[in-house]
Amino acid sequence: MSGFKVAIVGATGNVGREMLAILAERRFPVSEVVALASTHSIGREVSFGDRTLKCKALDHFDFADTDICLMSAGGAISKEWSPRIAAQGCLVIDNSSTWRMDPDVPLIVPEVNDLTPRACRVAA
Repeated sequence: MSGFKVAIVGATGNVGREMLAILAERRFPVSEVVALASTHSIGREVSFGDRTLKCKALDHFDFADTDICLMSAGGAISKEWSPRIAAQGCLVIDNSSTWRMDPDVPLIVPEVNDLTPRACRVAA
């Protein structure tokens, strides 16, 4: 199966569930989607298209073979986990305000940045 392995951190929240819905709706090329949340949400089910995913704990997940991590768990979680996830070679896309003013972190605004497939590339 071709595609990206994508992890959604905060999958049980409103934004996390919407990220899952949009990935499915737009048929984003995934080989695997992993729903991650806090330890109290382990086993909780979320929808991804016509599939049901069981949440795993962020604390115990290995991102070494994950291509993209979409973060939607709030600023404190992002500040703690984004650098750790990126250090494992995973591209992290965070929607919190934590990194917005950091000069070393690019701010992506779809209406401003060229997000055509030709311009976008996931670095391995």
